[in-house]
Amino acid sequence: MNIKQMKSMISKFRSADVSVIKDADMRAKAQKLQNKQGGFTLLELLVVVAILAIIAGAVISSLDGQEELAAQKTTVHTMAAMEEAFQVYRVSEKRRLPGGLDSLLCVTGADASNATLAYSAYANTSNLTLLGAPNNSNVARVGGGLTRDLADKLEIGQIPNAIAEELIDEGLTSIRVAEAGFCNDVADDAASGIEDTALVDVVKPNLIFQNAIVEDGEWEFGGGVELALNSYTDASAALPVAVLREAAEITGSEEDIIAVFAIGPGSEIIGDYIARAPSDGNVGPDKYGNFSVAVKIAECNEDIELGDAGCPFDGSSGWNESDIKVVAILDGGGDAYDDEIAEARGNQEE
Repeated sequence: MNIKQMKSMISKFRSADVSVIKDADMRAKAQKLQNKQGGFTLLELLVVVAILAIIAGAVISSLDGQEELAAQKTTVHTMAAMEEAFQVYRVSEKRRLPGGLDSLLCVTGADASNATLAYSAYANTSNLTLLGAPNNSNVARVGGGLTRDLADKLEIGQIPNAIAEELIDEGLTSIRVAEAGFCNDVADDAASGIEDTALVDVVKPNLIFQNAIVEDGEWEFGGGVELALNSYTDASAALPVAVLREAAEITGSEEDIIAVFAIGPGSEIIGDYIARAPSDGNVGPDKYGNFSVAVKIAECNEDIELGDAGCPFDGSSGWNESDIKVVAILDGGGDAYDDEIAEARGNQEE
């Protein structure tokens, strides 16, 4: 964003009708910024971008009879604001990634009641599944967990130790996982002893990776554990993460290796850089709908794609170090910004 664009954005913001913002705290913050004299700091500029996205979404949503189009356009504005947020985060924090991102993975051996997980259990990929697998669906109230569209684009990869250390150096000091018992279609099977529901019946699916909240003996939400990574690689073990099966759809290069982490409310970027963890309104009420960040973490050898014999998902060979960088924000279906734009314009099917 150049100086001219920033001035235009600030001018639009000062004349915007912030009364359409439903959240009282955000509305008050917007009014305070509108009344501010002088320039804005980087953080304040980010807040302005987020507020304009919220206002645009509110206006779009008011269009009678165009709910689906409104939801798509709101998603586009949100994704643009989040891309700006990660850029400002990198400049301000001198690192590319926040800690506390949701891994999208469920782990047998995690204990949500005590928020504990042994590294050895996480490192064993036979203990891991994608949220809702293998029953992921795009249909509301069927399956629960990740949408089928997103789940089909992901695989569990194992980052070699040296590359994992670079990822941690860039700020990914922890990730959030969920206890396996909270991630399936069976009720009351959580190993921690918490009486959970079937995944499709979870009331707040976007909070599944957060710490479990139990009130008066009743489970409210959350089944997660935060796994610290700053000492994880001392064991020289590979680090399991969700990766894209076909990176070329995002970066245009089939050799790229792209890890995917979701931006939940426990992420360190939430608060100062993004007011709240936004959710994709296009997914069903039983689906995990938080937006995700796609991060290039490595490269396969030339003309070799991740998953090929020369660059297997298990990271045993062919994973080459590269500059770690954020390459896209993904919606609840795993689409990037350009895909969502194309869908909103009717140029591409959902």
